[in-house]
Amino acid sequence: MADSTILNLDLQVTGANAGTWGSKTNDNLEKVEKAIKGYALVSVAGSGTIALTASSGGTGDQQSRASLKLTGTLSGAVALECEANPYWYFIHDASTRAGYALTFGPAGGTAITLPYTATKYLVYTDGSTAFDVLTNVGNVSSGGTLSATGDISFDGGAFVFNEAGIDTDARFEGLSDINLLRTEATNDRVGIGIAAPLAKLGITQTSATGAVPCTELEQIDQDFAFTNYKGTSAADSTKSLSSSTAEAAAKFGAVRIRINGTDKWIRVYDSAV
Repeated sequence: MADSTILNLDLQVTGANAGTWGSKTNDNLEKVEKAIKGYALVSVAGSGTIALTASSGGTGDQQSRASLKLTGTLSGAVALECEANPYWYFIHDASTRAGYALTFGPAGGTAITLPYTATKYLVYTDGSTAFDVLTNVGNVSSGGTLSATGDISFDGGAFVFNEAGIDTDARFEGLSDINLLRTEATNDRVGIGIAAPLAKLGITQTSATGAVPCTELEQIDQDFAFTNYKGTSAADSTKSLSSSTAEAAAKFGAVRIRINGTDKWIRVYDSAV
């Protein structure tokens, strides 16, 4: 009697299995059940090629299970293989890699690499090629926390954060600076080194021994300005810019700057006139 191609069901023919037809049918129904919601432990300990077990009759095979949990410690690269038939699997990789690679795919076909242990995968195979479904999906929506322990790559299209316009911040951490870059939505501000910037852009050098300036401007275009101040001009101190050339105002102090690596000072006045 032939088995079915995908689930290895024990196919029946007319007049066969007198007295055992019921048990064989029950085995087949169990296989169908486990193909929908079944689970199997699969050891990937060792190295080399490991094939999922597939049985003719009975219910103990791994091949037809919906979910697989991979266990064991690799001692070399392991290629885990399913039969060369269309199927899909939920895979929970709980193996210990010890630095070795683990792949999964149809026998004789193209496999995928399972890059991370302690991770869940959704894998589809068309019988010749395996596909890591979640690496190539359309629109994805998450109503909770979306976490990633591996790399995140944006290639093409626009990246929009907070399109709904709600009061929520974005924060990027450095090695020691928890606010290396932060968008502060409450006041629509951006901070570098500061959680609550007091200006549209706030920059704080957070280390008392950092020995670096807050900003560095390098202008490669030799005949162009470093900055461009745009505002409203007046002849006094009432606007953001002043056309006054007077020097009568009291000197407030000076601000340290650095030009080509050498410290200089800019004198500051109490007013523009």
